[in-house]
Amino acid sequence: MAPAGSAPERAVRSATRARARLALALLISVAASLPAMATAHPHAWIDLRVTLDFDSDGRLASMHQLWVIDPTYSHMLLEEMTRDMDGDAGIDLVLETVGPRMLDNLAEYDHFTKLEADGETLDTPPAESPELRLEDRRLHLGFEIPLDRHDIGAAEDFTYRVYDPTYWIEIRHDPGDVIQVNRGDGCRVELEEPRPDPQLVRYAATLERESRSPIEDLGRHFAEIARLECE
Repeated sequence: MAPAGSAPERAVRSATRARARLALALLISVAASLPAMATAHPHAWIDLRVTLDFDSDGRLASMHQLWVIDPTYSHMLLEEMTRDMDGDAGIDLVLETVGPRMLDNLAEYDHFTKLEADGETLDTPPAESPELRLEDRRLHLGFEIPLDRHDIGAAEDFTYRVYDPTYWIEIRHDPGDVIQVNRGDGCRVELEEPRPDPQLVRYAATLERESRSPIEDLGRHFAEIARLECE
């Protein structure tokens, strides 16, 4: 067995870091390497699953998000994570290493999460408790966003959107899942479908992979609005 800090061990660690950086770049960069066939936005798809938790005082305490990445894009990410790595570095170690780094990198983009209460935009707190796993050929990235600092009660008009501003990735609530509300008696989440201008739809469909959108916050026009409604 090679001693700790040996050249082979350092090479494995270096390869792991390199693969993680590439995976992060692929997840959040419009200019990431894409297959030649990908010419229009979006290039990847995420099914979103959300749980909202209230505390014992009836205030919103946290939002748990689970991103289920489409199989093709999951395969691309896994290839980048594991390419050229030593065979002893198993997939579990890779996922454990990369998950927190994905979350750190997404913090710069508010984890693609926009919060509002009574029409006022709220800061998106840093996410916690990252978990990255592979199930049925799809990467699952889970994390928690604490909301207690905003002191949001059931009587307030609370909404959220989860979207990639560049619309490189399309994020929509999983149609086969129910948005959970824990400890919020009489509360549920209603989704409002996006209604983008037809010209924006055509524009997004013709964007080439080398293009950077001159339209600021393009993804917002394609994002669902989730509204908390309490009786």
